[in-house]
Amino acid sequence: MTTTPFSRGTQARVPILCLAGFMGSGKTTIGTLLARQLAWHFVDLDDRIEESAGLAIPQIFERLGEPAFRQIEADQLRAALGRATEMKENTVLALGGGTYAQPGCPEFLRAAGAPVLWLDSPIEVLLSRCMTMTGRPLFRDEASFRALYAQRLPSYHLADYRVDSSEEPTQVVAEILRRVIVASGGNAPHLVVEKPLP
Repeated sequence: MTTTPFSRGTQARVPILCLAGFMGSGKTTIGTLLARQLAWHFVDLDDRIEESAGLAIPQIFERLGEPAFRQIEADQLRAALGRATEMKENTVLALGGGTYAQPGCPEFLRAAGAPVLWLDSPIEVLLSRCMTMTGRPLFRDEASFRALYAQRLPSYHLADYRVDSSEEPTQVVAEILRRVIVASGGNAPHLVVEKPLP
């Protein structure tokens, strides 16, 4: 049996909402605004990875390689879930662009009870956003960008919910909040989605 970073165990149910999506989909920007609106804690997984490694993500890829990066990523995802559970801290967690596409990750998050919202934008929008951004080690040129997007797309379709993130971030957050109710009850406040996002 092949083991992946996500093969080992799962966490208890946590008060956490994960944001997944390709690079440029707005996970950090929308996540920050959404957490502020909900009065929840915001965690950017990429920031946690950089803090843990003491290196910027492009340097991790360059010096240690992608397999080492993915292991750190899996460890930090577990740590974020563990902290949310331990502190009973409602959390919006922005995953890295490739996190949810890693083998076993969708199943790991489902077993942990952490719903995943896919921030979906047309590839042309993502491409135009990423053309002006730096620090993206997997963005080399348009052809490889499109190929990577096509490779990850089936994983994003496994998310629990989907929202179009091509609009202004405040509009995207408003749309999420129109569909999601934060309810108290049981051990911790949790998300109740009236109906799946289209």
